[in-house]
Amino acid sequence: MKDTFKNVHTHIFTMDNAPEKFLQLFLPKPIANAVDTATNSQLGVLLLSGLIAKFGAQGKRYSQFLKIGKSKDQGTVFEELLAQYSDPAMEMVALTINMNYMGIGDTKSGFEGQLQQVIDIKRRYPERLLLFLGLDPRWQSSGTEIRKTVERYFETKIDSGGRSIYPFTGLKIYPSTGFYAFDKNLQETFAWAADNGVPVLSHTNYLGGIFSNDKQAIEQNLNPVNPYTGLKYETPKFINKKSKKEWLTGSNLTNNCQRTCSYFLEPNSFESVLSAFNNTTNPLKICFAHFGGSEQMLAAIHGTQNEEQAHPYGVTDLNWFTQIQNLMAQYPGAYTDISYNVAEGVKANDNILFDAFFKESNQAYGHKIMYGTDFFLAEKESQEKNTYDQFRTYANAKTLDNGHNFWEQIAKRNTHAFLSSKYY
Repeated sequence: MKDTFKNVHTHIFTMDNAPEKFLQLFLPKPIANAVDTATNSQLGVLLLSGLIAKFGAQGKRYSQFLKIGKSKDQGTVFEELLAQYSDPAMEMVALTINMNYMGIGDTKSGFEGQLQQVIDIKRRYPERLLLFLGLDPRWQSSGTEIRKTVERYFETKIDSGGRSIYPFTGLKIYPSTGFYAFDKNLQETFAWAADNGVPVLSHTNYLGGIFSNDKQAIEQNLNPVNPYTGLKYETPKFINKKSKKEWLTGSNLTNNCQRTCSYFLEPNSFESVLSAFNNTTNPLKICFAHFGGSEQMLAAIHGTQNEEQAHPYGVTDLNWFTQIQNLMAQYPGAYTDISYNVAEGVKANDNILFDAFFKESNQAYGHKIMYGTDFFLAEKESQEKNTYDQFRTYANAKTLDNGHNFWEQIAKRNTHAFLSSKYY
C-alpha cells in the first residue's frame, strides 16, 4: 500500500471554469450580479472580500471562499490548498466538473480548457495531485464517443520531470446538474471503469451543491427508461412548491429546480448501476460523497421536524444517510466520504458529527468511509487548515474496534483501496 494520507475530495476550479451566472444558484439574482460585477478584477475581489470579512467569523469565512473562487487560475488555488497542510506528502484528489449543461450560461474556459489547466498542474505536482475527470452523459454525441474520449484522456500520458505518467485517477459525476447515474450514455464508460478499477465519485448532499437551473431540461430528463432494468423510472412532475418569501427574493423557481434535481441525485437511483456490477470480477466503485449531507445525518441520528429533511425529495421516502448505509452494506463497490460535513463539524464546535463518523467506521462497511474536506467550497464553514488539524487530532486519538487507528483507517487504508486501479 502506498504509505501516504489522502484527501479524497477537493475542488480547485475558479469562477473562470464555472458558468457566468454561477452565483445565481446561491444568491438572489440582483445580489449575485452585483457581487460578480464588483469582483471582475483582483482589486475588486480584495476590496469586497475585505468588506465582507468585517462581518464577524462568518464574514471572514465567506471572504476566504470568495478570494479562492476568484483566484486567477487553478494552480494558485491548488497551492493555497497545499499550504493548509503540515503533511508534505498528503495527496489531494481534485475533482473537475462539467458545468456546461446547467442553464446558467457558458464558462469562460470551457470544460476542455478546465481539463487542460489541471493537466498542466499535474505535471508540476505528479505525486500530490490526483485528478478526477468530470463525466456527463451530454458531453458527446453517444455513449461510445464518451467512453472513447474518457479513455483518450486517461491513456494519454504526460511528461513530468522526465517521467511519463497517467494524468487522471478517477471519474466525477454530478447528477443534480440534470441526469441520472443510470443514463445509457454512461454505461460503456462505467463498464470500462469497472474493468480497470477506476473509481467514480458522485456528489450526494441532499439539497446542497450545484444543480440545473433549467426547468425545461429538468422536465425532459425526468421519468426515463432505466437501461439496466428496461423499466421506466417513475418520478413525480417538476416540484412547484410556492413560498411567499422565495417569491419576494426571486428565488422560487431556482429553489424548485434544486428540489426537483434531488430525484437525479437520490442514492437509491444508483442501485441498478451497482447491481449490474455486483457479481462481476471487478465491481464498480462509486463513492457517495458527503454521506448524504450533515442535515440528513443529524436527522437520522436525532430526528427532525423539518419536513424537507424528514421526507427528502426522491422516489424513496427514506433518509439519504440511511440509503447510503444500506448501499454500502449490500454492495462491495459502494463507498462514502465525510467531505463538507467534517468542516461543519468544526464550525459547530462539538463532536456530534465526528462521533458519528467514528461510529460508522466501526460498522461492517467502515472500511469504505473516507476522509475528504470539499475544499474550497467548505471554506464557508471552516478554514481548511482548521478542518484538517481538528479532525486529524480527533481521529488520531481514536482506536477502532478492528485495532486500527481511526485516522490511519479513514485517510490512508480506505482511500487507497478506493483509488487503486490501473492508473494509480
